Amino acid sequence: MAVGRREGADPDAAAGPAPDALPRDRLLLAAMQTSPDAFVVLDHEDRVEWWNRAAERLFGWTLDEAVGRYLTDLVVPEQYRTAHHEGLLRRASGGEPRLGAAPVQVEAVCRDGSRILVELSVGELEWDGGPRFHAFIRDVTDREAARSALELSENRSRMVFENAPVGMLLTEVGDGAFGRVISANPAAARMLGWTRDELRGRAYGDLTHHDDRHLDRRMVPLLLAGELDKLEYEKRCVGRDGREVWVASSATVVRDLDGSPIHSIHQLMDISERRSAAQQLVRLNEELRQANEGLAAANAELDGFTAAVAHDLKNPLMAILMHAHLLAESEDGRAVGRRAADAITRGATRMNSLIEGLLLYARAEGAELDRTSVDVDTMVCDIVRELSVVADRPVRVTREELPSLSVEPVLFRQVVANVLGNGVKYVAPGVAPRVHVSAHKDPVTDDWTLRFADNGIGIAPESRERVFDVFHRETTDYPGTGIGLAICRRVVERHGGKIWIEPGPDGGSVVHVRMPCE
Repeated sequence: MAVGRREGADPDAAAGPAPDALPRDRLLLAAMQTSPDAFVVLDHEDRVEWWNRAAERLFGWTLDEAVGRYLTDLVVPEQYRTAHHEGLLRRASGGEPRLGAAPVQVEAVCRDGSRILVELSVGELEWDGGPRFHAFIRDVTDREAARSALELSENRSRMVFENAPVGMLLTEVGDGAFGRVISANPAAARMLGWTRDELRGRAYGDLTHHDDRHLDRRMVPLLLAGELDKLEYEKRCVGRDGREVWVASSATVVRDLDGSPIHSIHQLMDISERRSAAQQLVRLNEELRQANEGLAAANAELDGFTAAVAHDLKNPLMAILMHAHLLAESEDGRAVGRRAADAITRGATRMNSLIEGLLLYARAEGAELDRTSVDVDTMVCDIVRELSVVADRPVRVTREELPSLSVEPVLFRQVVANVLGNGVKYVAPGVAPRVHVSAHKDPVTDDWTLRFADNGIGIAPESRERVFDVFHRETTDYPGTGIGLAICRRVVERHGGKIWIEPGPDGGSVVHVRMPCE
């Protein structure tokens, strides 16, 4: 094929060879003229002998302007010209070429001074008695810019994935479900307790708590089918040690050009502490509600307590006043005065008992519990001796082996004394009171329950709870203030225990006092 200068040629023609070129040469030349890649022919001194129209468009020089000029001066940036020229000379003299048929990327300069990136393939041939060089040149500026942009985007995405403060997983997709983990970031590994290598290849479903997998089964097919853009809900994941990790899960799907799913991206934010705080808030609100209810009940009790106190204290006071007036106005002072004095004494005594009871009731509520080990057996013996002195009939109290309890001794003595005193007091006329005291230890909790069984008149079923109310008196046939059992309940409950009454198997009542193990 002959290659020559285009002198007077039609610029639109696919011509360029010498007039004596063979038809095949013309065909080859036409093919090179219509090639989208630039094609350049150089002599052994780097002068342009011919280039095609793609080269004209690429570099901005016409064929006539380029022929005979050094390629170095036309398209090689100044900082590379020396190296380019030396390389051609080395190749022309038979040296080892640095550029060959394998494409390489180099920078080129255009006529307007702009720089472009080209892919260059260089070949060598013998022609007309000397070496010639030819080169195919393709502009890859846009392609490389796109590749660089893609690489930058991938690097940024990788940095975001690796350094995200929330857990991130990349998983396979298929058959309407998320598949195995392709990659996991460090935050996900820390959250779940696995290494990144251990997470890779693990089924995504195995990381979800079995009670929450129904969420994925219902929602994931909709996401993969394109009916949803994103999945967002809270669920539990399972750590390596089996612990539950509450997460706010967000999942999206990466698709190819035809919309088919390629893989899924998951973000997992650990919300365990947030949920724990929310649950704690619910508990605190419930405790506050109960406290408010307790306060309301206490206020209601206080109102009833105030009314009862006013009533019970005014009665003896009115009796005192009335008999005092009788004493003052009586003509027969000695006989009436003795009766009035007796009535005044009884009223004052009852009022004193009420005041003492109120003081004990208040102390049972507010006194500090200075617990110490108390021998209940010794305490019962002491109280029985005191009861025997003041009782109007013989008192019989039997007991089994009784434990030592960690209690506030003064307050707990009030409990035992009140229960024993009621067992001795509330018996039918003519019946000798009997009380049997026993104790039972719960084998599971180690709590002790004291049982006080008496042979008294008993308590109706509907009244077994009311008798613990302040100033409640089930019968007025026996002396009392109606405060004793209320004091017992307060003391026992302040110790964390419980007091209740059941009917005795042979009549009477059985008072149970359960005290927790310290």
